Amino acid sequence: MSTRRARALAATLVLAALGTAACSEEPRQDATDVVADAQARDYRDGQAEAQRVRQAQRALPSPTSGVVEIDGIDGALTAQQRLSYVRSGSATDVRTAHRGEDAAFASLCAGEVDVVDSTRTISAAELGACHAVGLDVVQLQVASDAVVVAIKNETDVGGDCLSTAQVREVYRAGSPVTAWSQVGTGYDDVPLAVAGPNRENNAFRFFGRTVLDAPDPSLINLRSDYRPFDTDQGSRLFVVGRERDEDLALQLRDRSRERDLVKSRLEEHWQVVNDAKAEVEVARAEVAKGERDQRPPAQQAADRARLVRAEQDLARKRELMLTLTDEKDGVVARYDAAAAARARVQRTRGHVGYFLFSYYELFEDQLRPFEITGTDGERSCIFPSQRTITSGEYPLSRRLLLTTTTRSMDRPEVADFLLHYLDGAGAAAVEAQLVALSHGDIEQQKDWVTGREAPDLVTADAQEAPEQAAPAPASGEPAR
Repeated sequence: MSTRRARALAATLVLAALGTAACSEEPRQDATDVVADAQARDYRDGQAEAQRVRQAQRALPSPTSGVVEIDGIDGALTAQQRLSYVRSGSATDVRTAHRGEDAAFASLCAGEVDVVDSTRTISAAELGACHAVGLDVVQLQVASDAVVVAIKNETDVGGDCLSTAQVREVYRAGSPVTAWSQVGTGYDDVPLAVAGPNRENNAFRFFGRTVLDAPDPSLINLRSDYRPFDTDQGSRLFVVGRERDEDLALQLRDRSRERDLVKSRLEEHWQVVNDAKAEVEVARAEVAKGERDQRPPAQQAADRARLVRAEQDLARKRELMLTLTDEKDGVVARYDAAAAARARVQRTRGHVGYFLFSYYELFEDQLRPFEITGTDGERSCIFPSQRTITSGEYPLSRRLLLTTTTRSMDRPEVADFLLHYLDGAGAAAVEAQLVALSHGDIEQQKDWVTGREAPDLVTADAQEAPEQAAPAPASGEPAR
């Protein structure tokens, strides 16, 4: 050890000894006392915070009796459910505004509205604002929505899982992707063509906002060769082709055999006609020769009879030739139609479109959906299903939510309106081509509203990972 280090160590020991001696002259505090003091401070702080929250809650505006205030987006179900509630004879005045989700959540936490109509959950910051004034938040789900990106069933382009970034790259304006091999590793070198609904379709707006990050999507957000269709059927036929083409394509082998057979018969009959023509020429020559040679009348009569028979036989064979030619033309036309149909069917292999999940369900025997991986970087490959869409696991889905507070749910008029909404949510979702919740999920949420069961409060822990899927609902469908 060096001299400098030795001196430093000695000085440290001396100071430690002096400090110990000084401390020994003061009363020692027991460890139990330290814990008790900390607990007392925590209690005082907790009481002060509780008092502050109570004061903040008392400062909230008092709700108007007989009025339910709703704000947020112009949701797919709320307008209809409000009208249904009014027609039920209720005296409650349900007022709706559409100032957007951010403003609506701010108003909820300020005690100014009872319900937020949204497709996103309350953020951690917004939840903190609610908790700061003593408001516990409850989230009700009334339906779900999703788009499915699909190719033709029983076809393959080399892969079955796309990330949201890959879907965006395929559809975005200026996309350079013209073959599936450009989409990602493992995809086949098959020409790619895209289609989907026009701007009037709900799927167009949902896809534009969710995939293309376009708040007000239009055709300029999509690649120039995007094929917009007025109907979902048009998009589907672009992807899967027409059933008639499928039927014709399946007939191609039989049509090919028929074509070859009739061509062979026609070639054989040409020889028969040529032989008949040769016989006519021979018979005609014999008649001429008999006249020159002055054959007996009986022989000349026989020669002329031979010529008549030969000409009649040639006429019959020519008639049959015309019949076979017409038959050949018909068979060739049918073959050409089948070949063209098969070519159209083969071209649909690289066609891709997107559809609302409710429409895809009607034609899942014709459409093959891609599994989708979200934006978190992990290859999750979620298959679109009732369960994964309702839970929010499927990345191209959104949940239709009503967010309220226990303070508002305790108001009879709010509870009555929410019960009416939940009662009609299933049928309304089906009518609006949305994904309806299971009966069990609806009934559980009704129990929250009526107080038969304590509601699941939205917590800060749940908001720390907003992109994670919610617990799977009781729909009974296995994950894929």
